[in-house]
Order: sequence, then structure tokens, then C-alpha cells
Amino acid sequence: MNIEIFRNCDESGGAVLVMFRPEGAFWGGEDMELLTALGLDPAMAFSGKAGRTRLCSGAAGSCLLVGLGKADEVDVDAFRSAVGTAVRAAADQELARLAVDAGHLDRLGLDGDMAAECVTAALLAGYRFTAFKSDPGEEDFPADFAILSGESDMRLRRDRAMAVAEGVRLARDLVNTPSNVATPEHLAATARDLAGRYGFGVQVMEPEEIVAMGMGTFASVFRGSDTPARFIVLDSNPHGGRPLVFVGKGVTFDTGGISLKPAAKMHEMKGDMAGAAAILGLFKAVGLAGGAPRRVVGLLPCTENVPGSRATKPGDVVTAMNGKTVEILNTDAEGRLILADALAYSARFEPEILVDLATLTGACLVALGTKVAAVFATTAELDQRIREGGSRVGERFWPMPLWAEYGVPLKSDVADLKNIATREGGAIYAAMFLKNFVPEGVDWAHLDIAGPAWTDENASVFRPGGTGFGVRTLWELVGAYAEDGGEMAL
Repeated sequence: MNIEIFRNCDESGGAVLVMFRPEGAFWGGEDMELLTALGLDPAMAFSGKAGRTRLCSGAAGSCLLVGLGKADEVDVDAFRSAVGTAVRAAADQELARLAVDAGHLDRLGLDGDMAAECVTAALLAGYRFTAFKSDPGEEDFPADFAILSGESDMRLRRDRAMAVAEGVRLARDLVNTPSNVATPEHLAATARDLAGRYGFGVQVMEPEEIVAMGMGTFASVFRGSDTPARFIVLDSNPHGGRPLVFVGKGVTFDTGGISLKPAAKMHEMKGDMAGAAAILGLFKAVGLAGGAPRRVVGLLPCTENVPGSRATKPGDVVTAMNGKTVEILNTDAEGRLILADALAYSARFEPEILVDLATLTGACLVALGTKVAAVFATTAELDQRIREGGSRVGERFWPMPLWAEYGVPLKSDVADLKNIATREGGAIYAAMFLKNFVPEGVDWAHLDIAGPAWTDENASVFRPGGTGFGVRTLWELVGAYAEDGGEMAL
């Protein structure tokens, strides 16, 4: 989808103008002028209900009316959904070119840059994963999407929005790619490609190096697999100051190991690397945007978790990089094992903040469903920045506790820790386990994205499969920690 900037409809080459309206609302004066200029009657009937559209043609052009839903419920999330509705309606109506007036978007009265949000939403709504289809079929989105604006900075705002969308799209591609292709080395190749294109620092460590560094909990997960593991380090500015360090779970396929999962829906476990994919997506966005206002480091422990003759067995004890010993009672609690060593490794960067993302627990799905991720943070400031940034971009987080008493059931009779506790509170115990490997004095947050990293829906800005959840929150977080307190800039 091409995203273009024009000053007005006359320059847009006959694009169909998209206008959004809440249920029961009336057009204001300037919006009435837009409709009148197309030869349309501003008093024409349109309910404005969510998901409703009406294509109207006048003497001077056409307009696609899109409903936003009840006026007192209209927010940026409703707007994103309406953009998705417009993109799908364009395909249904075989409309090749759409346009939105930036002034009209401003008059919706929503917080934020609605023109930029419209660009990102349109690109995400038009996402399709067809890499493995012999016949991908017809595109089901318009070829061109125009922003009508005379503002001098609109191109910069568009480019920044496109960078974010492309980062999310990369994360979606990686999650959707089958695990026989999206191996740990495939993720490493993606990291090398990003580093080569945008000048990032990159280091990829192989199994022998991982073992030699003392990463015993990470190594315990990849022992059963013939597909070599990788530990990937991406650095946006190796000569910069104290970084923001992001750690992403990269289990490219999770059978559960010896503690084998049920067969039902196991194919979705190709998406157990969504945390790593989100960080790679962030780096693509940073690269396309010309850099970040703060140094960012990504740590990606990547492996399969499969049974085999050398696989870790329940009851085995391993030693993590920071010297703590772990009794592994369930090999399907593997994500916390690979993250543990990556968190310990982060100490060498002396991070200002440390954030990990992981599709870590089914317990989080039980607690929060598929629409919300959990955030466990050691400081109120980090918790607030994550939740506020996520809310701005439609990625919701709910705070969960890190109370000391939750650490007691993780104590082992034969080692320092065991990797699971009781079934009740499973997501909390996973976070408390990880806390043991966070460098002392570092502000840390654990994001359990098991629910929203994957969707079965074909609506709003989503298609079935990986959602790319987390890319936009990390983008917002980098902006929040910019030295000048400003937003990401090109």
C-alpha cells in the first residue's frame, strides 16, 4: 500500500475520501464543506454505527462514510478499528485509492496524531501473510492511501508512522513463518540483515559459546534439539551511553520437551518466539526512522524446545550464568530458563532499564484473556510508562504483583530454585523466578504477552496469526526515556 501526501482532493487523482462519524452525530461546518465540494448532501442519512460504511458518489467525487460507534465510547482504539473497516470496505467495493483529510481527523477530537495513527492502522489492516501460498490471490486492500494536508511536517510524521508499521509487520511475519523455516538461525540472519542495513552492532553466539559463558539454564532447553540455538545481541549504538535493554523469548517451536504438550493447537507454538520477534520489529522501526534517541540493546535467546535423547529431564539441576542452581521440574516451563541467562547477561551493559517480553504462561491467558498483557515491574515509574505508552498505541497491559511471599514456593529442596511452583498464580511465579536473575539495582519489567501475541480474529487492524504485539509499546518506551523527554524523531 502506497502512502502519499497531497494538499487536497484535487491533487489525489480521484481518490475516494474517507470520513468518520460517531453514531448520532452531525457534521461540523468544515466537514460539511468537504462533502459539499464533492457534490454530496451533508444531510444524507448515515447511522455512524461501528462497522457500518456507506459509499456515496457526487458530481465532483466520492466519499466512503465509516462509523465510529457510540459517541461516548469513541476513542483511538475505535478509530483504529474504523480505519480497518475502511480498508476492508475499499476491497469489497474495489476501490483502488483512498484519502483522508488531516483536518477532518483532527476534528474528531481524539488525543494524539490521528493522521500518523491512520497511516499505521491502514498499513496494519492491509497486512497479509502469503509467503507460502502458491497462489496468494488478489490483494484485499487499496493500492494507494493518501493523507490530505498542507502541514510542513506531515511527510516526517508519515515516515515515522510507516517505520512503526513496518516494524510490526516484520514481527508478524516472523511469528507467522513456520518453525522449519523460522529457526534460531533465521532469526539471527534477520538480525544480521537489520544490522547491515542500518548500522547496528550485532553479535550471534552459537551453542558452544553459550555453554562456555556458563548459560546453563539456556543450554538445558536446547540440549534435545538438532537445530542449533543462537544467542543474538543487537545494539543500536555500541558506542552510546547507558542503554535500554530489551530481552525477548525466542523459542522458535515449543513441544514442551520431555513434559510434552497436548497435540491440540500445538502448531501455534511456532509463535513462542513473539517476544524476540517484537524486538527485531522494534529495531527495524528504529532503523527506518534513522535511529533512536537512546541507545537500545536487544538480547534474544533463541532455540527449539523438543524432546530427544539428550533432552533435559524433569528433576535435572542446572546452573545459571549468575551462579544460581535450578531444579527443572517441568521442561515445558522453558521460557523462563532461557530468559534467566539473558537477564543475567544484561549486567555487562549496566542498563538503565531492563524489560523482557515473552509468551511465557498459559496462566496469564487464564487471568487476563487474549486482549491484555501482564506487566510485572519493580518500580512504579517503569510500570506507568509501559502502561501509558501501550494504551496510546492500543497495546493494553495490566499490573501484576511481585510480592516477596510469592518467592517462597520457588525454593527447591535440592537446588536454589525450582522452575515451577503451584498451578494457582502460575504467571506470578514465572515472573518471581525471573526476578532472581535481574542485575541488582536495575529497574526491571517482565511483560507476559501470551494472550495478545496471537489472534484468530480477522477484524480491525488484525489478521489471523501473529499480531506483532509489543513493537509499538517498546517504541513508545524508547521515546519516553529519551534524554530530552521527547518522542521518537527522524
